[in-house]
Amino acid sequence: MSCFRLALKAVIESCISQGAWIWVSAFRKGNVEARLEDFKLFEEASTGLWGSIMLIWRMKGKHLACIGAAIVILAQGFETFSSQMVGFEDEPTPFVNRSSTSTLYAPPPPRAETWRNIIPRGPDMSLGLSTKAAIYDGIISGSMSTLPVSCSTANCAWPPFPTLGVCGNCTESFFRTSCNLQGGCTYTMPSGTSISKQGDTVSDLGFIVAPSFGSMDIFNTTSQAFFSVFDMMSVSQTSSETRVRADQCALWFCLQSFNVAVMNGIHSSRMISNWSKTTISSETGAQFDEFTFIDIPSDLYVRDQARYTVQEDSIQILRGFMDSLMVGNASNIAGTVSYSSDWIEAMHNATTDLDGWIARLALSMTNDIRQSGDFNTNDTLDYSGIAYVMASHVRVNCLLLPRTDGLENGTRPGMRMEGRLFAHAVLQC
Repeated sequence: MSCFRLALKAVIESCISQGAWIWVSAFRKGNVEARLEDFKLFEEASTGLWGSIMLIWRMKGKHLACIGAAIVILAQGFETFSSQMVGFEDEPTPFVNRSSTSTLYAPPPPRAETWRNIIPRGPDMSLGLSTKAAIYDGIISGSMSTLPVSCSTANCAWPPFPTLGVCGNCTESFFRTSCNLQGGCTYTMPSGTSISKQGDTVSDLGFIVAPSFGSMDIFNTTSQAFFSVFDMMSVSQTSSETRVRADQCALWFCLQSFNVAVMNGIHSSRMISNWSKTTISSETGAQFDEFTFIDIPSDLYVRDQARYTVQEDSIQILRGFMDSLMVGNASNIAGTVSYSSDWIEAMHNATTDLDGWIARLALSMTNDIRQSGDFNTNDTLDYSGIAYVMASHVRVNCLLLPRTDGLENGTRPGMRMEGRLFAHAVLQC
């Protein structure tokens, strides 16, 4: 735009200067009245806005030089808005492999359609080490993030994808209080988990964790794949009062859908939805029944005829391992806190935010399931992402340009046009 204005200015200056001589020539013929100061007026009109205005006023718009003066005035206004007419923006553009002229795909995120991470230990079966580590990490860790994805260009996007995972929650439970004549009290949850406090006991804290069937035998249901239900109960005493809290927590297999992306090297992940409805089904020749997810809604993005299952023996082994961890107690006697295990200490510390703690444990197990589970390799491309590079784009506001006949067929000012300006850049109006 600056080159255009400079070229236009050179031509206009020359024409207006020539107009001064035309004006004097007309005066010599006696047609108009000319003054010596008119030379100065023409000179100022060729270089500035005020001089152009004064020239048009002096000539009453009847001289050819007034056209040049009007162009100078318009050019000054055009210069004011030209900075808004063209802009440069960096936008993600699909990366094209130059050797094959095809779009570069990002590997699909880790996901699982079935899970059976159990291994033989002599005559018995045992839970896989990666799953054990995920449970330990989820119980103790104070923070947890979703699995990272592979993106070679630092900018990638993937379609929403489903995967097996773990869901969990903790709900406050009621309890029954019974006291004796000596001042001792026992606090009992519906499942039988209880803490007793004697009236002459110096202890000011009692905490217990125990496996539980809950208020009803939920492990007998087939509509949800539970693998752990446990109670947490704490009793704290002060000189003036006794505080009791009882919670029941549960973990189960669920189906989850995620939306992930990488922008400028920063990974983001958001759970879209989850689904827990299952039924027991049997495969021909299978040794164990399996929990199969049914009636899956559309916001899980499951492909037609895809089956998401967990074998019943895997759930039984996982349940046994969880029961071995979710048992223990803690007490505080005369300021000395004693925990039966590290897991109990971590759970006691989490009682101020059980929702956050159970969410971290569920996420840690979900991350392991996505890595140790199996999936149909024929669906790999369905969940592959697209790699992007940040490319400079030139944007032109056509509303600031005068209408010309050189636009594309039927295109009017203000309409959007696209055309290649240079590699990875698009001219748009």
